[in-house]
Amino acid sequence: MAAVYIGIGVGTLAVLWVALGSSGATAPREVLDPGVLVRWGLPLATTVHHLAMGITWAGLVFATTVVPRSTPVPGAGQTRAEHPAFARAMTVAAAAAAVWTLAAVAIIVLSYADTIGAPVSGSAEFTGQLGYYVTRLIPGQAWAVTAVAAALTTTLAVLVRSPAAVAATALVALAAVIPLSQLGHVAGVDDHNGAVNALALHLLGAGIWTGGIIVLALLAPLLTAPATGHGSARTVLERFSALAGVAFVLVAVSGVINTVYRIGGWDGLDSGYGALVIAKTIATVALGVLGYLNRRAITAGTPTLGRVWRLITVEVFILCAVMALGVALARTPTPVPLERQPDITPAEILTGYLLPPPLSFSGWFTQWRVDWLWIAVAILAACLYLGGARHLRRTGAPWPVARTAAFLAGLVLLVYVTCGAMALYAPILFSVHTAAHLLLSFPVPLLLIAGAPGRLAAALVPVRTDGSTGWCELAAAWRTSRAGALLAHPAPAGILMLAGLGVFYYTPAFAVALHTHVGHELMNTTAVALGLIFATAALAAPPDRRAVRTQALVLLAVATVLGIWVVFTALSPTVIQPEWFSGLGRDWGPSPLADQQSAAHSILLAGVLPLLAAALAVLARRHQHGTTDATVDRGTPKDIHHG
Repeated sequence: MAAVYIGIGVGTLAVLWVALGSSGATAPREVLDPGVLVRWGLPLATTVHHLAMGITWAGLVFATTVVPRSTPVPGAGQTRAEHPAFARAMTVAAAAAAVWTLAAVAIIVLSYADTIGAPVSGSAEFTGQLGYYVTRLIPGQAWAVTAVAAALTTTLAVLVRSPAAVAATALVALAAVIPLSQLGHVAGVDDHNGAVNALALHLLGAGIWTGGIIVLALLAPLLTAPATGHGSARTVLERFSALAGVAFVLVAVSGVINTVYRIGGWDGLDSGYGALVIAKTIATVALGVLGYLNRRAITAGTPTLGRVWRLITVEVFILCAVMALGVALARTPTPVPLERQPDITPAEILTGYLLPPPLSFSGWFTQWRVDWLWIAVAILAACLYLGGARHLRRTGAPWPVARTAAFLAGLVLLVYVTCGAMALYAPILFSVHTAAHLLLSFPVPLLLIAGAPGRLAAALVPVRTDGSTGWCELAAAWRTSRAGALLAHPAPAGILMLAGLGVFYYTPAFAVALHTHVGHELMNTTAVALGLIFATAALAAPPDRRAVRTQALVLLAVATVLGIWVVFTALSPTVIQPEWFSGLGRDWGPSPLADQQSAAHSILLAGVLPLLAAALAVLARRHQHGTTDATVDRGTPKDIHHG
């Protein structure tokens, strides 16, 4: 094993050396040359950083949801011992996180030297300005936050072992993609936010995919050992294959998007940067096909250690080569300079975009600003749902077309709100912002839950018995938790939903969402998450008619509170966030105060009316209570209202 990884390291360094040398990224500069240590050390440290980060991510994801967590102890009744594969995954994650931390710190120093064009030194001037770089400049801040996240992950990976704590550690590690996505060539394109999201998806997919193959190779001896049985290896490979498939799609699609942002046109392929793009594309496609064939071949037979190693080794080599090519791309000038022009208009200074034209009727359908994060969420959700419904019908169990239509309608509305005209005008007009926020809070979740995705998953996803966390275990953990048990009731869920709206609009949270891209995405995520909790409680299959009345009354109560907000908004004499909406330089449409008062119509259309429609649907279900419509819950036909 050691010889194999030495070979992988040597191969990766060789690819990196060839890529950097051919692209001219490490050539001496005519002015402000930082020296050979920085020119070669920075890409090398970045390669180590990305590899270690990917291995950390994968190790924690494996420990959370892929490898068995426990194994029975013979003769000890129900007592279960920690599975060796789980223990090794956590050890690998902790060790990789330590390397990740050191690499991030090295990048801080080297990137600062590269920025100022001076060699690394211990002089007072160099170290003094380094503090300014870390605390005041965006690249330094991003790498500093990454280093802190890596250090925190290292500490947690050593200390924690409970399922919830390991999952939380994985989230802390994965959150490092947020500052990292602010870096790179895409930060200079006109559609800054879209490029940042595309880069974040690319980093996530590439990191989990690359690290997953390496972690899988490290765990192979334990998974194929006779003591644990070959069943563990097959199960782990099947789970990882699904994860790798999602990661491959993220890498391929986001890679195309990033290339379009960076390269400018077909002529850009005829350059050093274009050659690296072509090489990386070929390697990525080859890796995707090879990985699929490899895992299919492994699971078709007995997954012995020799078979696993022979099939994984080539894949690891290509993965590391792809990552080295990616690092070289990041250090290579693009064919079209991607330096943003200075923001000169008030709208550009505040939003990062030019002020859009007046919103016309046709503009609601023709103007788009794509948010790749929500596009990815919608496509993944649609594929999983349609694949599950198709599989269920193949087993002979019915799945109503109306549910599928409702779920897909919710996804279409989600994409429109986050990528359509509302994405352009929500930062400009308070009325549009309120409409978008309420659509994400009520109609989108109500449509998604009407599609019964939880019931579909429960019918198809098996319960795990090895202590790892899958869909069923996650859902059960939420239902049995104090918060889950409380929010399963419509009234607490409705109160939480309304509290979330109040906190957002009447605290500094609104300003954070307007001024920062991360805040905007957190706003969207929170709106959908709270909406799903409320919709699940409001549309849950009721045990009796009293529960139906309770659900309808809560829906009507929430609609009533929104109605009070309508009146308050229509009569409000002051502008919310006046420094933003009054400072955009908008010379068309109503005044900020008039636009805010017109948001009363948005609250009615996007909030009150969908809730009234949901209440009517719940009441209509009351008259159908007691009738049966065979559906499936964990493979067992059950009543549609009681299931």
